[in-house]
Amino acid sequence: MDLAKLRQDAAALLADGRAGLVIGFRERAGACVPAFVTDADQADALVYDDTCIANLAAYLRKPEIRQRRPVALVARPHVMRSLILLKAEHQLQGDDVLVLAVGDDTYHGVLTLAEAERLLNETYADLATDAQVLAEIERLEQMSPEERARFWSEQFAKCTRCYACRAACPMCYCERCIVEKNVPQWISTAAAGHGNYAWNVIRAFHLAGRCIECGACEAACPQGIPLMLLNALLAREARDQFDARPGYDAEAEPVVGSWNKDDDEGFIR
Repeated sequence: MDLAKLRQDAAALLADGRAGLVIGFRERAGACVPAFVTDADQADALVYDDTCIANLAAYLRKPEIRQRRPVALVARPHVMRSLILLKAEHQLQGDDVLVLAVGDDTYHGVLTLAEAERLLNETYADLATDAQVLAEIERLEQMSPEERARFWSEQFAKCTRCYACRAACPMCYCERCIVEKNVPQWISTAAAGHGNYAWNVIRAFHLAGRCIECGACEAACPQGIPLMLLNALLAREARDQFDARPGYDAEAEPVVGSWNKDDDEGFIR
């Protein structure tokens, strides 16, 4: 990938005022961490490689970031899908973000959201679910319901309710999450038992037809809970049942909250 060109473009965007902030990655203690660059002279600190897995779109709705729009964002294909989905859900306007588009060892340059949408459909239309995740889903589907329930109970028992998964996900943008509502209290706040199970399952269902499978939530989980097994399974069901391909069409209606007369009604008894 042409990192020098990415740095050059980031510096130019800041220098000519087309962006008030560039969000990318920098190196710290041998790891790639998010970087917030406001000065063209700082652009040379930007880096990018396969370890840059955080979904930087998660920062875009923060008040301190919104004040600096338009923002330029370093984005791989999955992150570009996040941006298109945020626009479809009316969380971004077309001129809020410029995309420093990277993917497949290629730097595609500075794109508008419309150009990023076109690139996704032309070049990255078939982003596949991770093969290991698919293999694990297949293994779970061979289990009995009781065995699967036991598997997930064991996984969710590890949850400390730190909500790192929520913070890492650009599609978790509610100003007040269901876990913070206490009148009435929908979910126990204790990091145990039923509350853990409810939190993880409800969050997965809130992402049904919306998850772009970037894997940022699982990567952020300090307990190593395989969150992408749930997310990828629901993404598959939404795709098979409703032809949902989130993040490819900025005008698409959400699966949850919309209706089509041709929807399969076979589940009705």
